[in-house]
Amino acid sequence: MKWSLISIIFLSILLAAGCGGETADGTDETFDQVEEVTDPEALGNRVADIYEEMYADLNDLVNQGLSAEELWPEIRVMKEAYITQFVELGAIREGMTEEQRHSADRALTSRFYDLDMDVFNSVNDAIIFYREQDNSLANQISQMNILTQYSDYELLRQQEPEEAARLGIQ
Repeated sequence: MKWSLISIIFLSILLAAGCGGETADGTDETFDQVEEVTDPEALGNRVADIYEEMYADLNDLVNQGLSAEELWPEIRVMKEAYITQFVELGAIREGMTEEQRHSADRALTSRFYDLDMDVFNSVNDAIIFYREQDNSLANQISQMNILTQYSDYELLRQQEPEEAARLGIQ
């Protein structure tokens, strides 16, 4: 049942994403990563890379044994950090042709077949655990699985118009 639900969620989300920020030497790595992902397939793969990284980080965080009160601020910070990454490369996807967007989406979707289900099951178990303490927190953790929509502006505007407006995505 969990696998079916997760598969449906993954396959229904069409996305693209990004990453950026300063490196240890003070240079901005956004430019380099933008250059790397101008190819639609590379863009789709980059979204998948970030998604896998996010879920691994989320799994580590929710399994630290924190109370709901301790976990809330950590989830908020993590969610915003990953939203920023997805939005940055969403701008690249926005500049692509329809055909290129479909190519990026295909690359992303194909990667979902190789995701580590142990990590997803572990996060799902944590969601169940935290739901007993704080339903809103459990919902926030659960919503992390759809953050890739932030890299698909069309999808974001359709599914979360208030979020798109908050981020200046018109």
